[in-house]
Amino acid sequence: MDCDTSDYKALYNNGTGLSERKIAKHLGVSRNTVNKYLNMPETAIATGMTDTARNKKLDEYRAYIIQLLQAYPGLSVVKVLRKLKAKVTNLAVSDRSVRRYIQTLRQTISFKQARYYEPVLDMIPGEQCQVDGGELRGVMVSGVETTVYLTIFVLSYSRHDACIGIFAAD
Repeated sequence: MDCDTSDYKALYNNGTGLSERKIAKHLGVSRNTVNKYLNMPETAIATGMTDTARNKKLDEYRAYIIQLLQAYPGLSVVKVLRKLKAKVTNLAVSDRSVRRYIQTLRQTISFKQARYYEPVLDMIPGEQCQVDGGELRGVMVSGVETTVYLTIFVLSYSRHDACIGIFAAD
């Protein structure tokens, strides 16, 4: 349940209202939390509820981690941690903390390298084609398991394609 900053003190009403246990049950928080907020001034409660962001140990190395991830977008967390430990001698964070930190970084910042595509301008109709080979194993032909060897041609200009298959008995 969402609660306003004044809910704690209003429900308690200087001891004439609900007990700390009932306030905790009503607001869905711990009794210790209710006790802590009742002993605080309302201004401190308001700033405590609005200012939930805190500094993390890895914030100090944020620029270095971002630089690594931008230079190598496919870099795993293990390798980032290894490079970070090589740079910082006494790094007191767990592997899981680094994983969570990098996961939030990847969600907020795009680390994908820009893909540069330029069309090939030297294509003349009928001049170029791409040839690929492949095979399909275990194809049933007339009840016999065979391997089919394929050759695929794709014309570069028109993107028309053709496929030739050769059957071979296993």
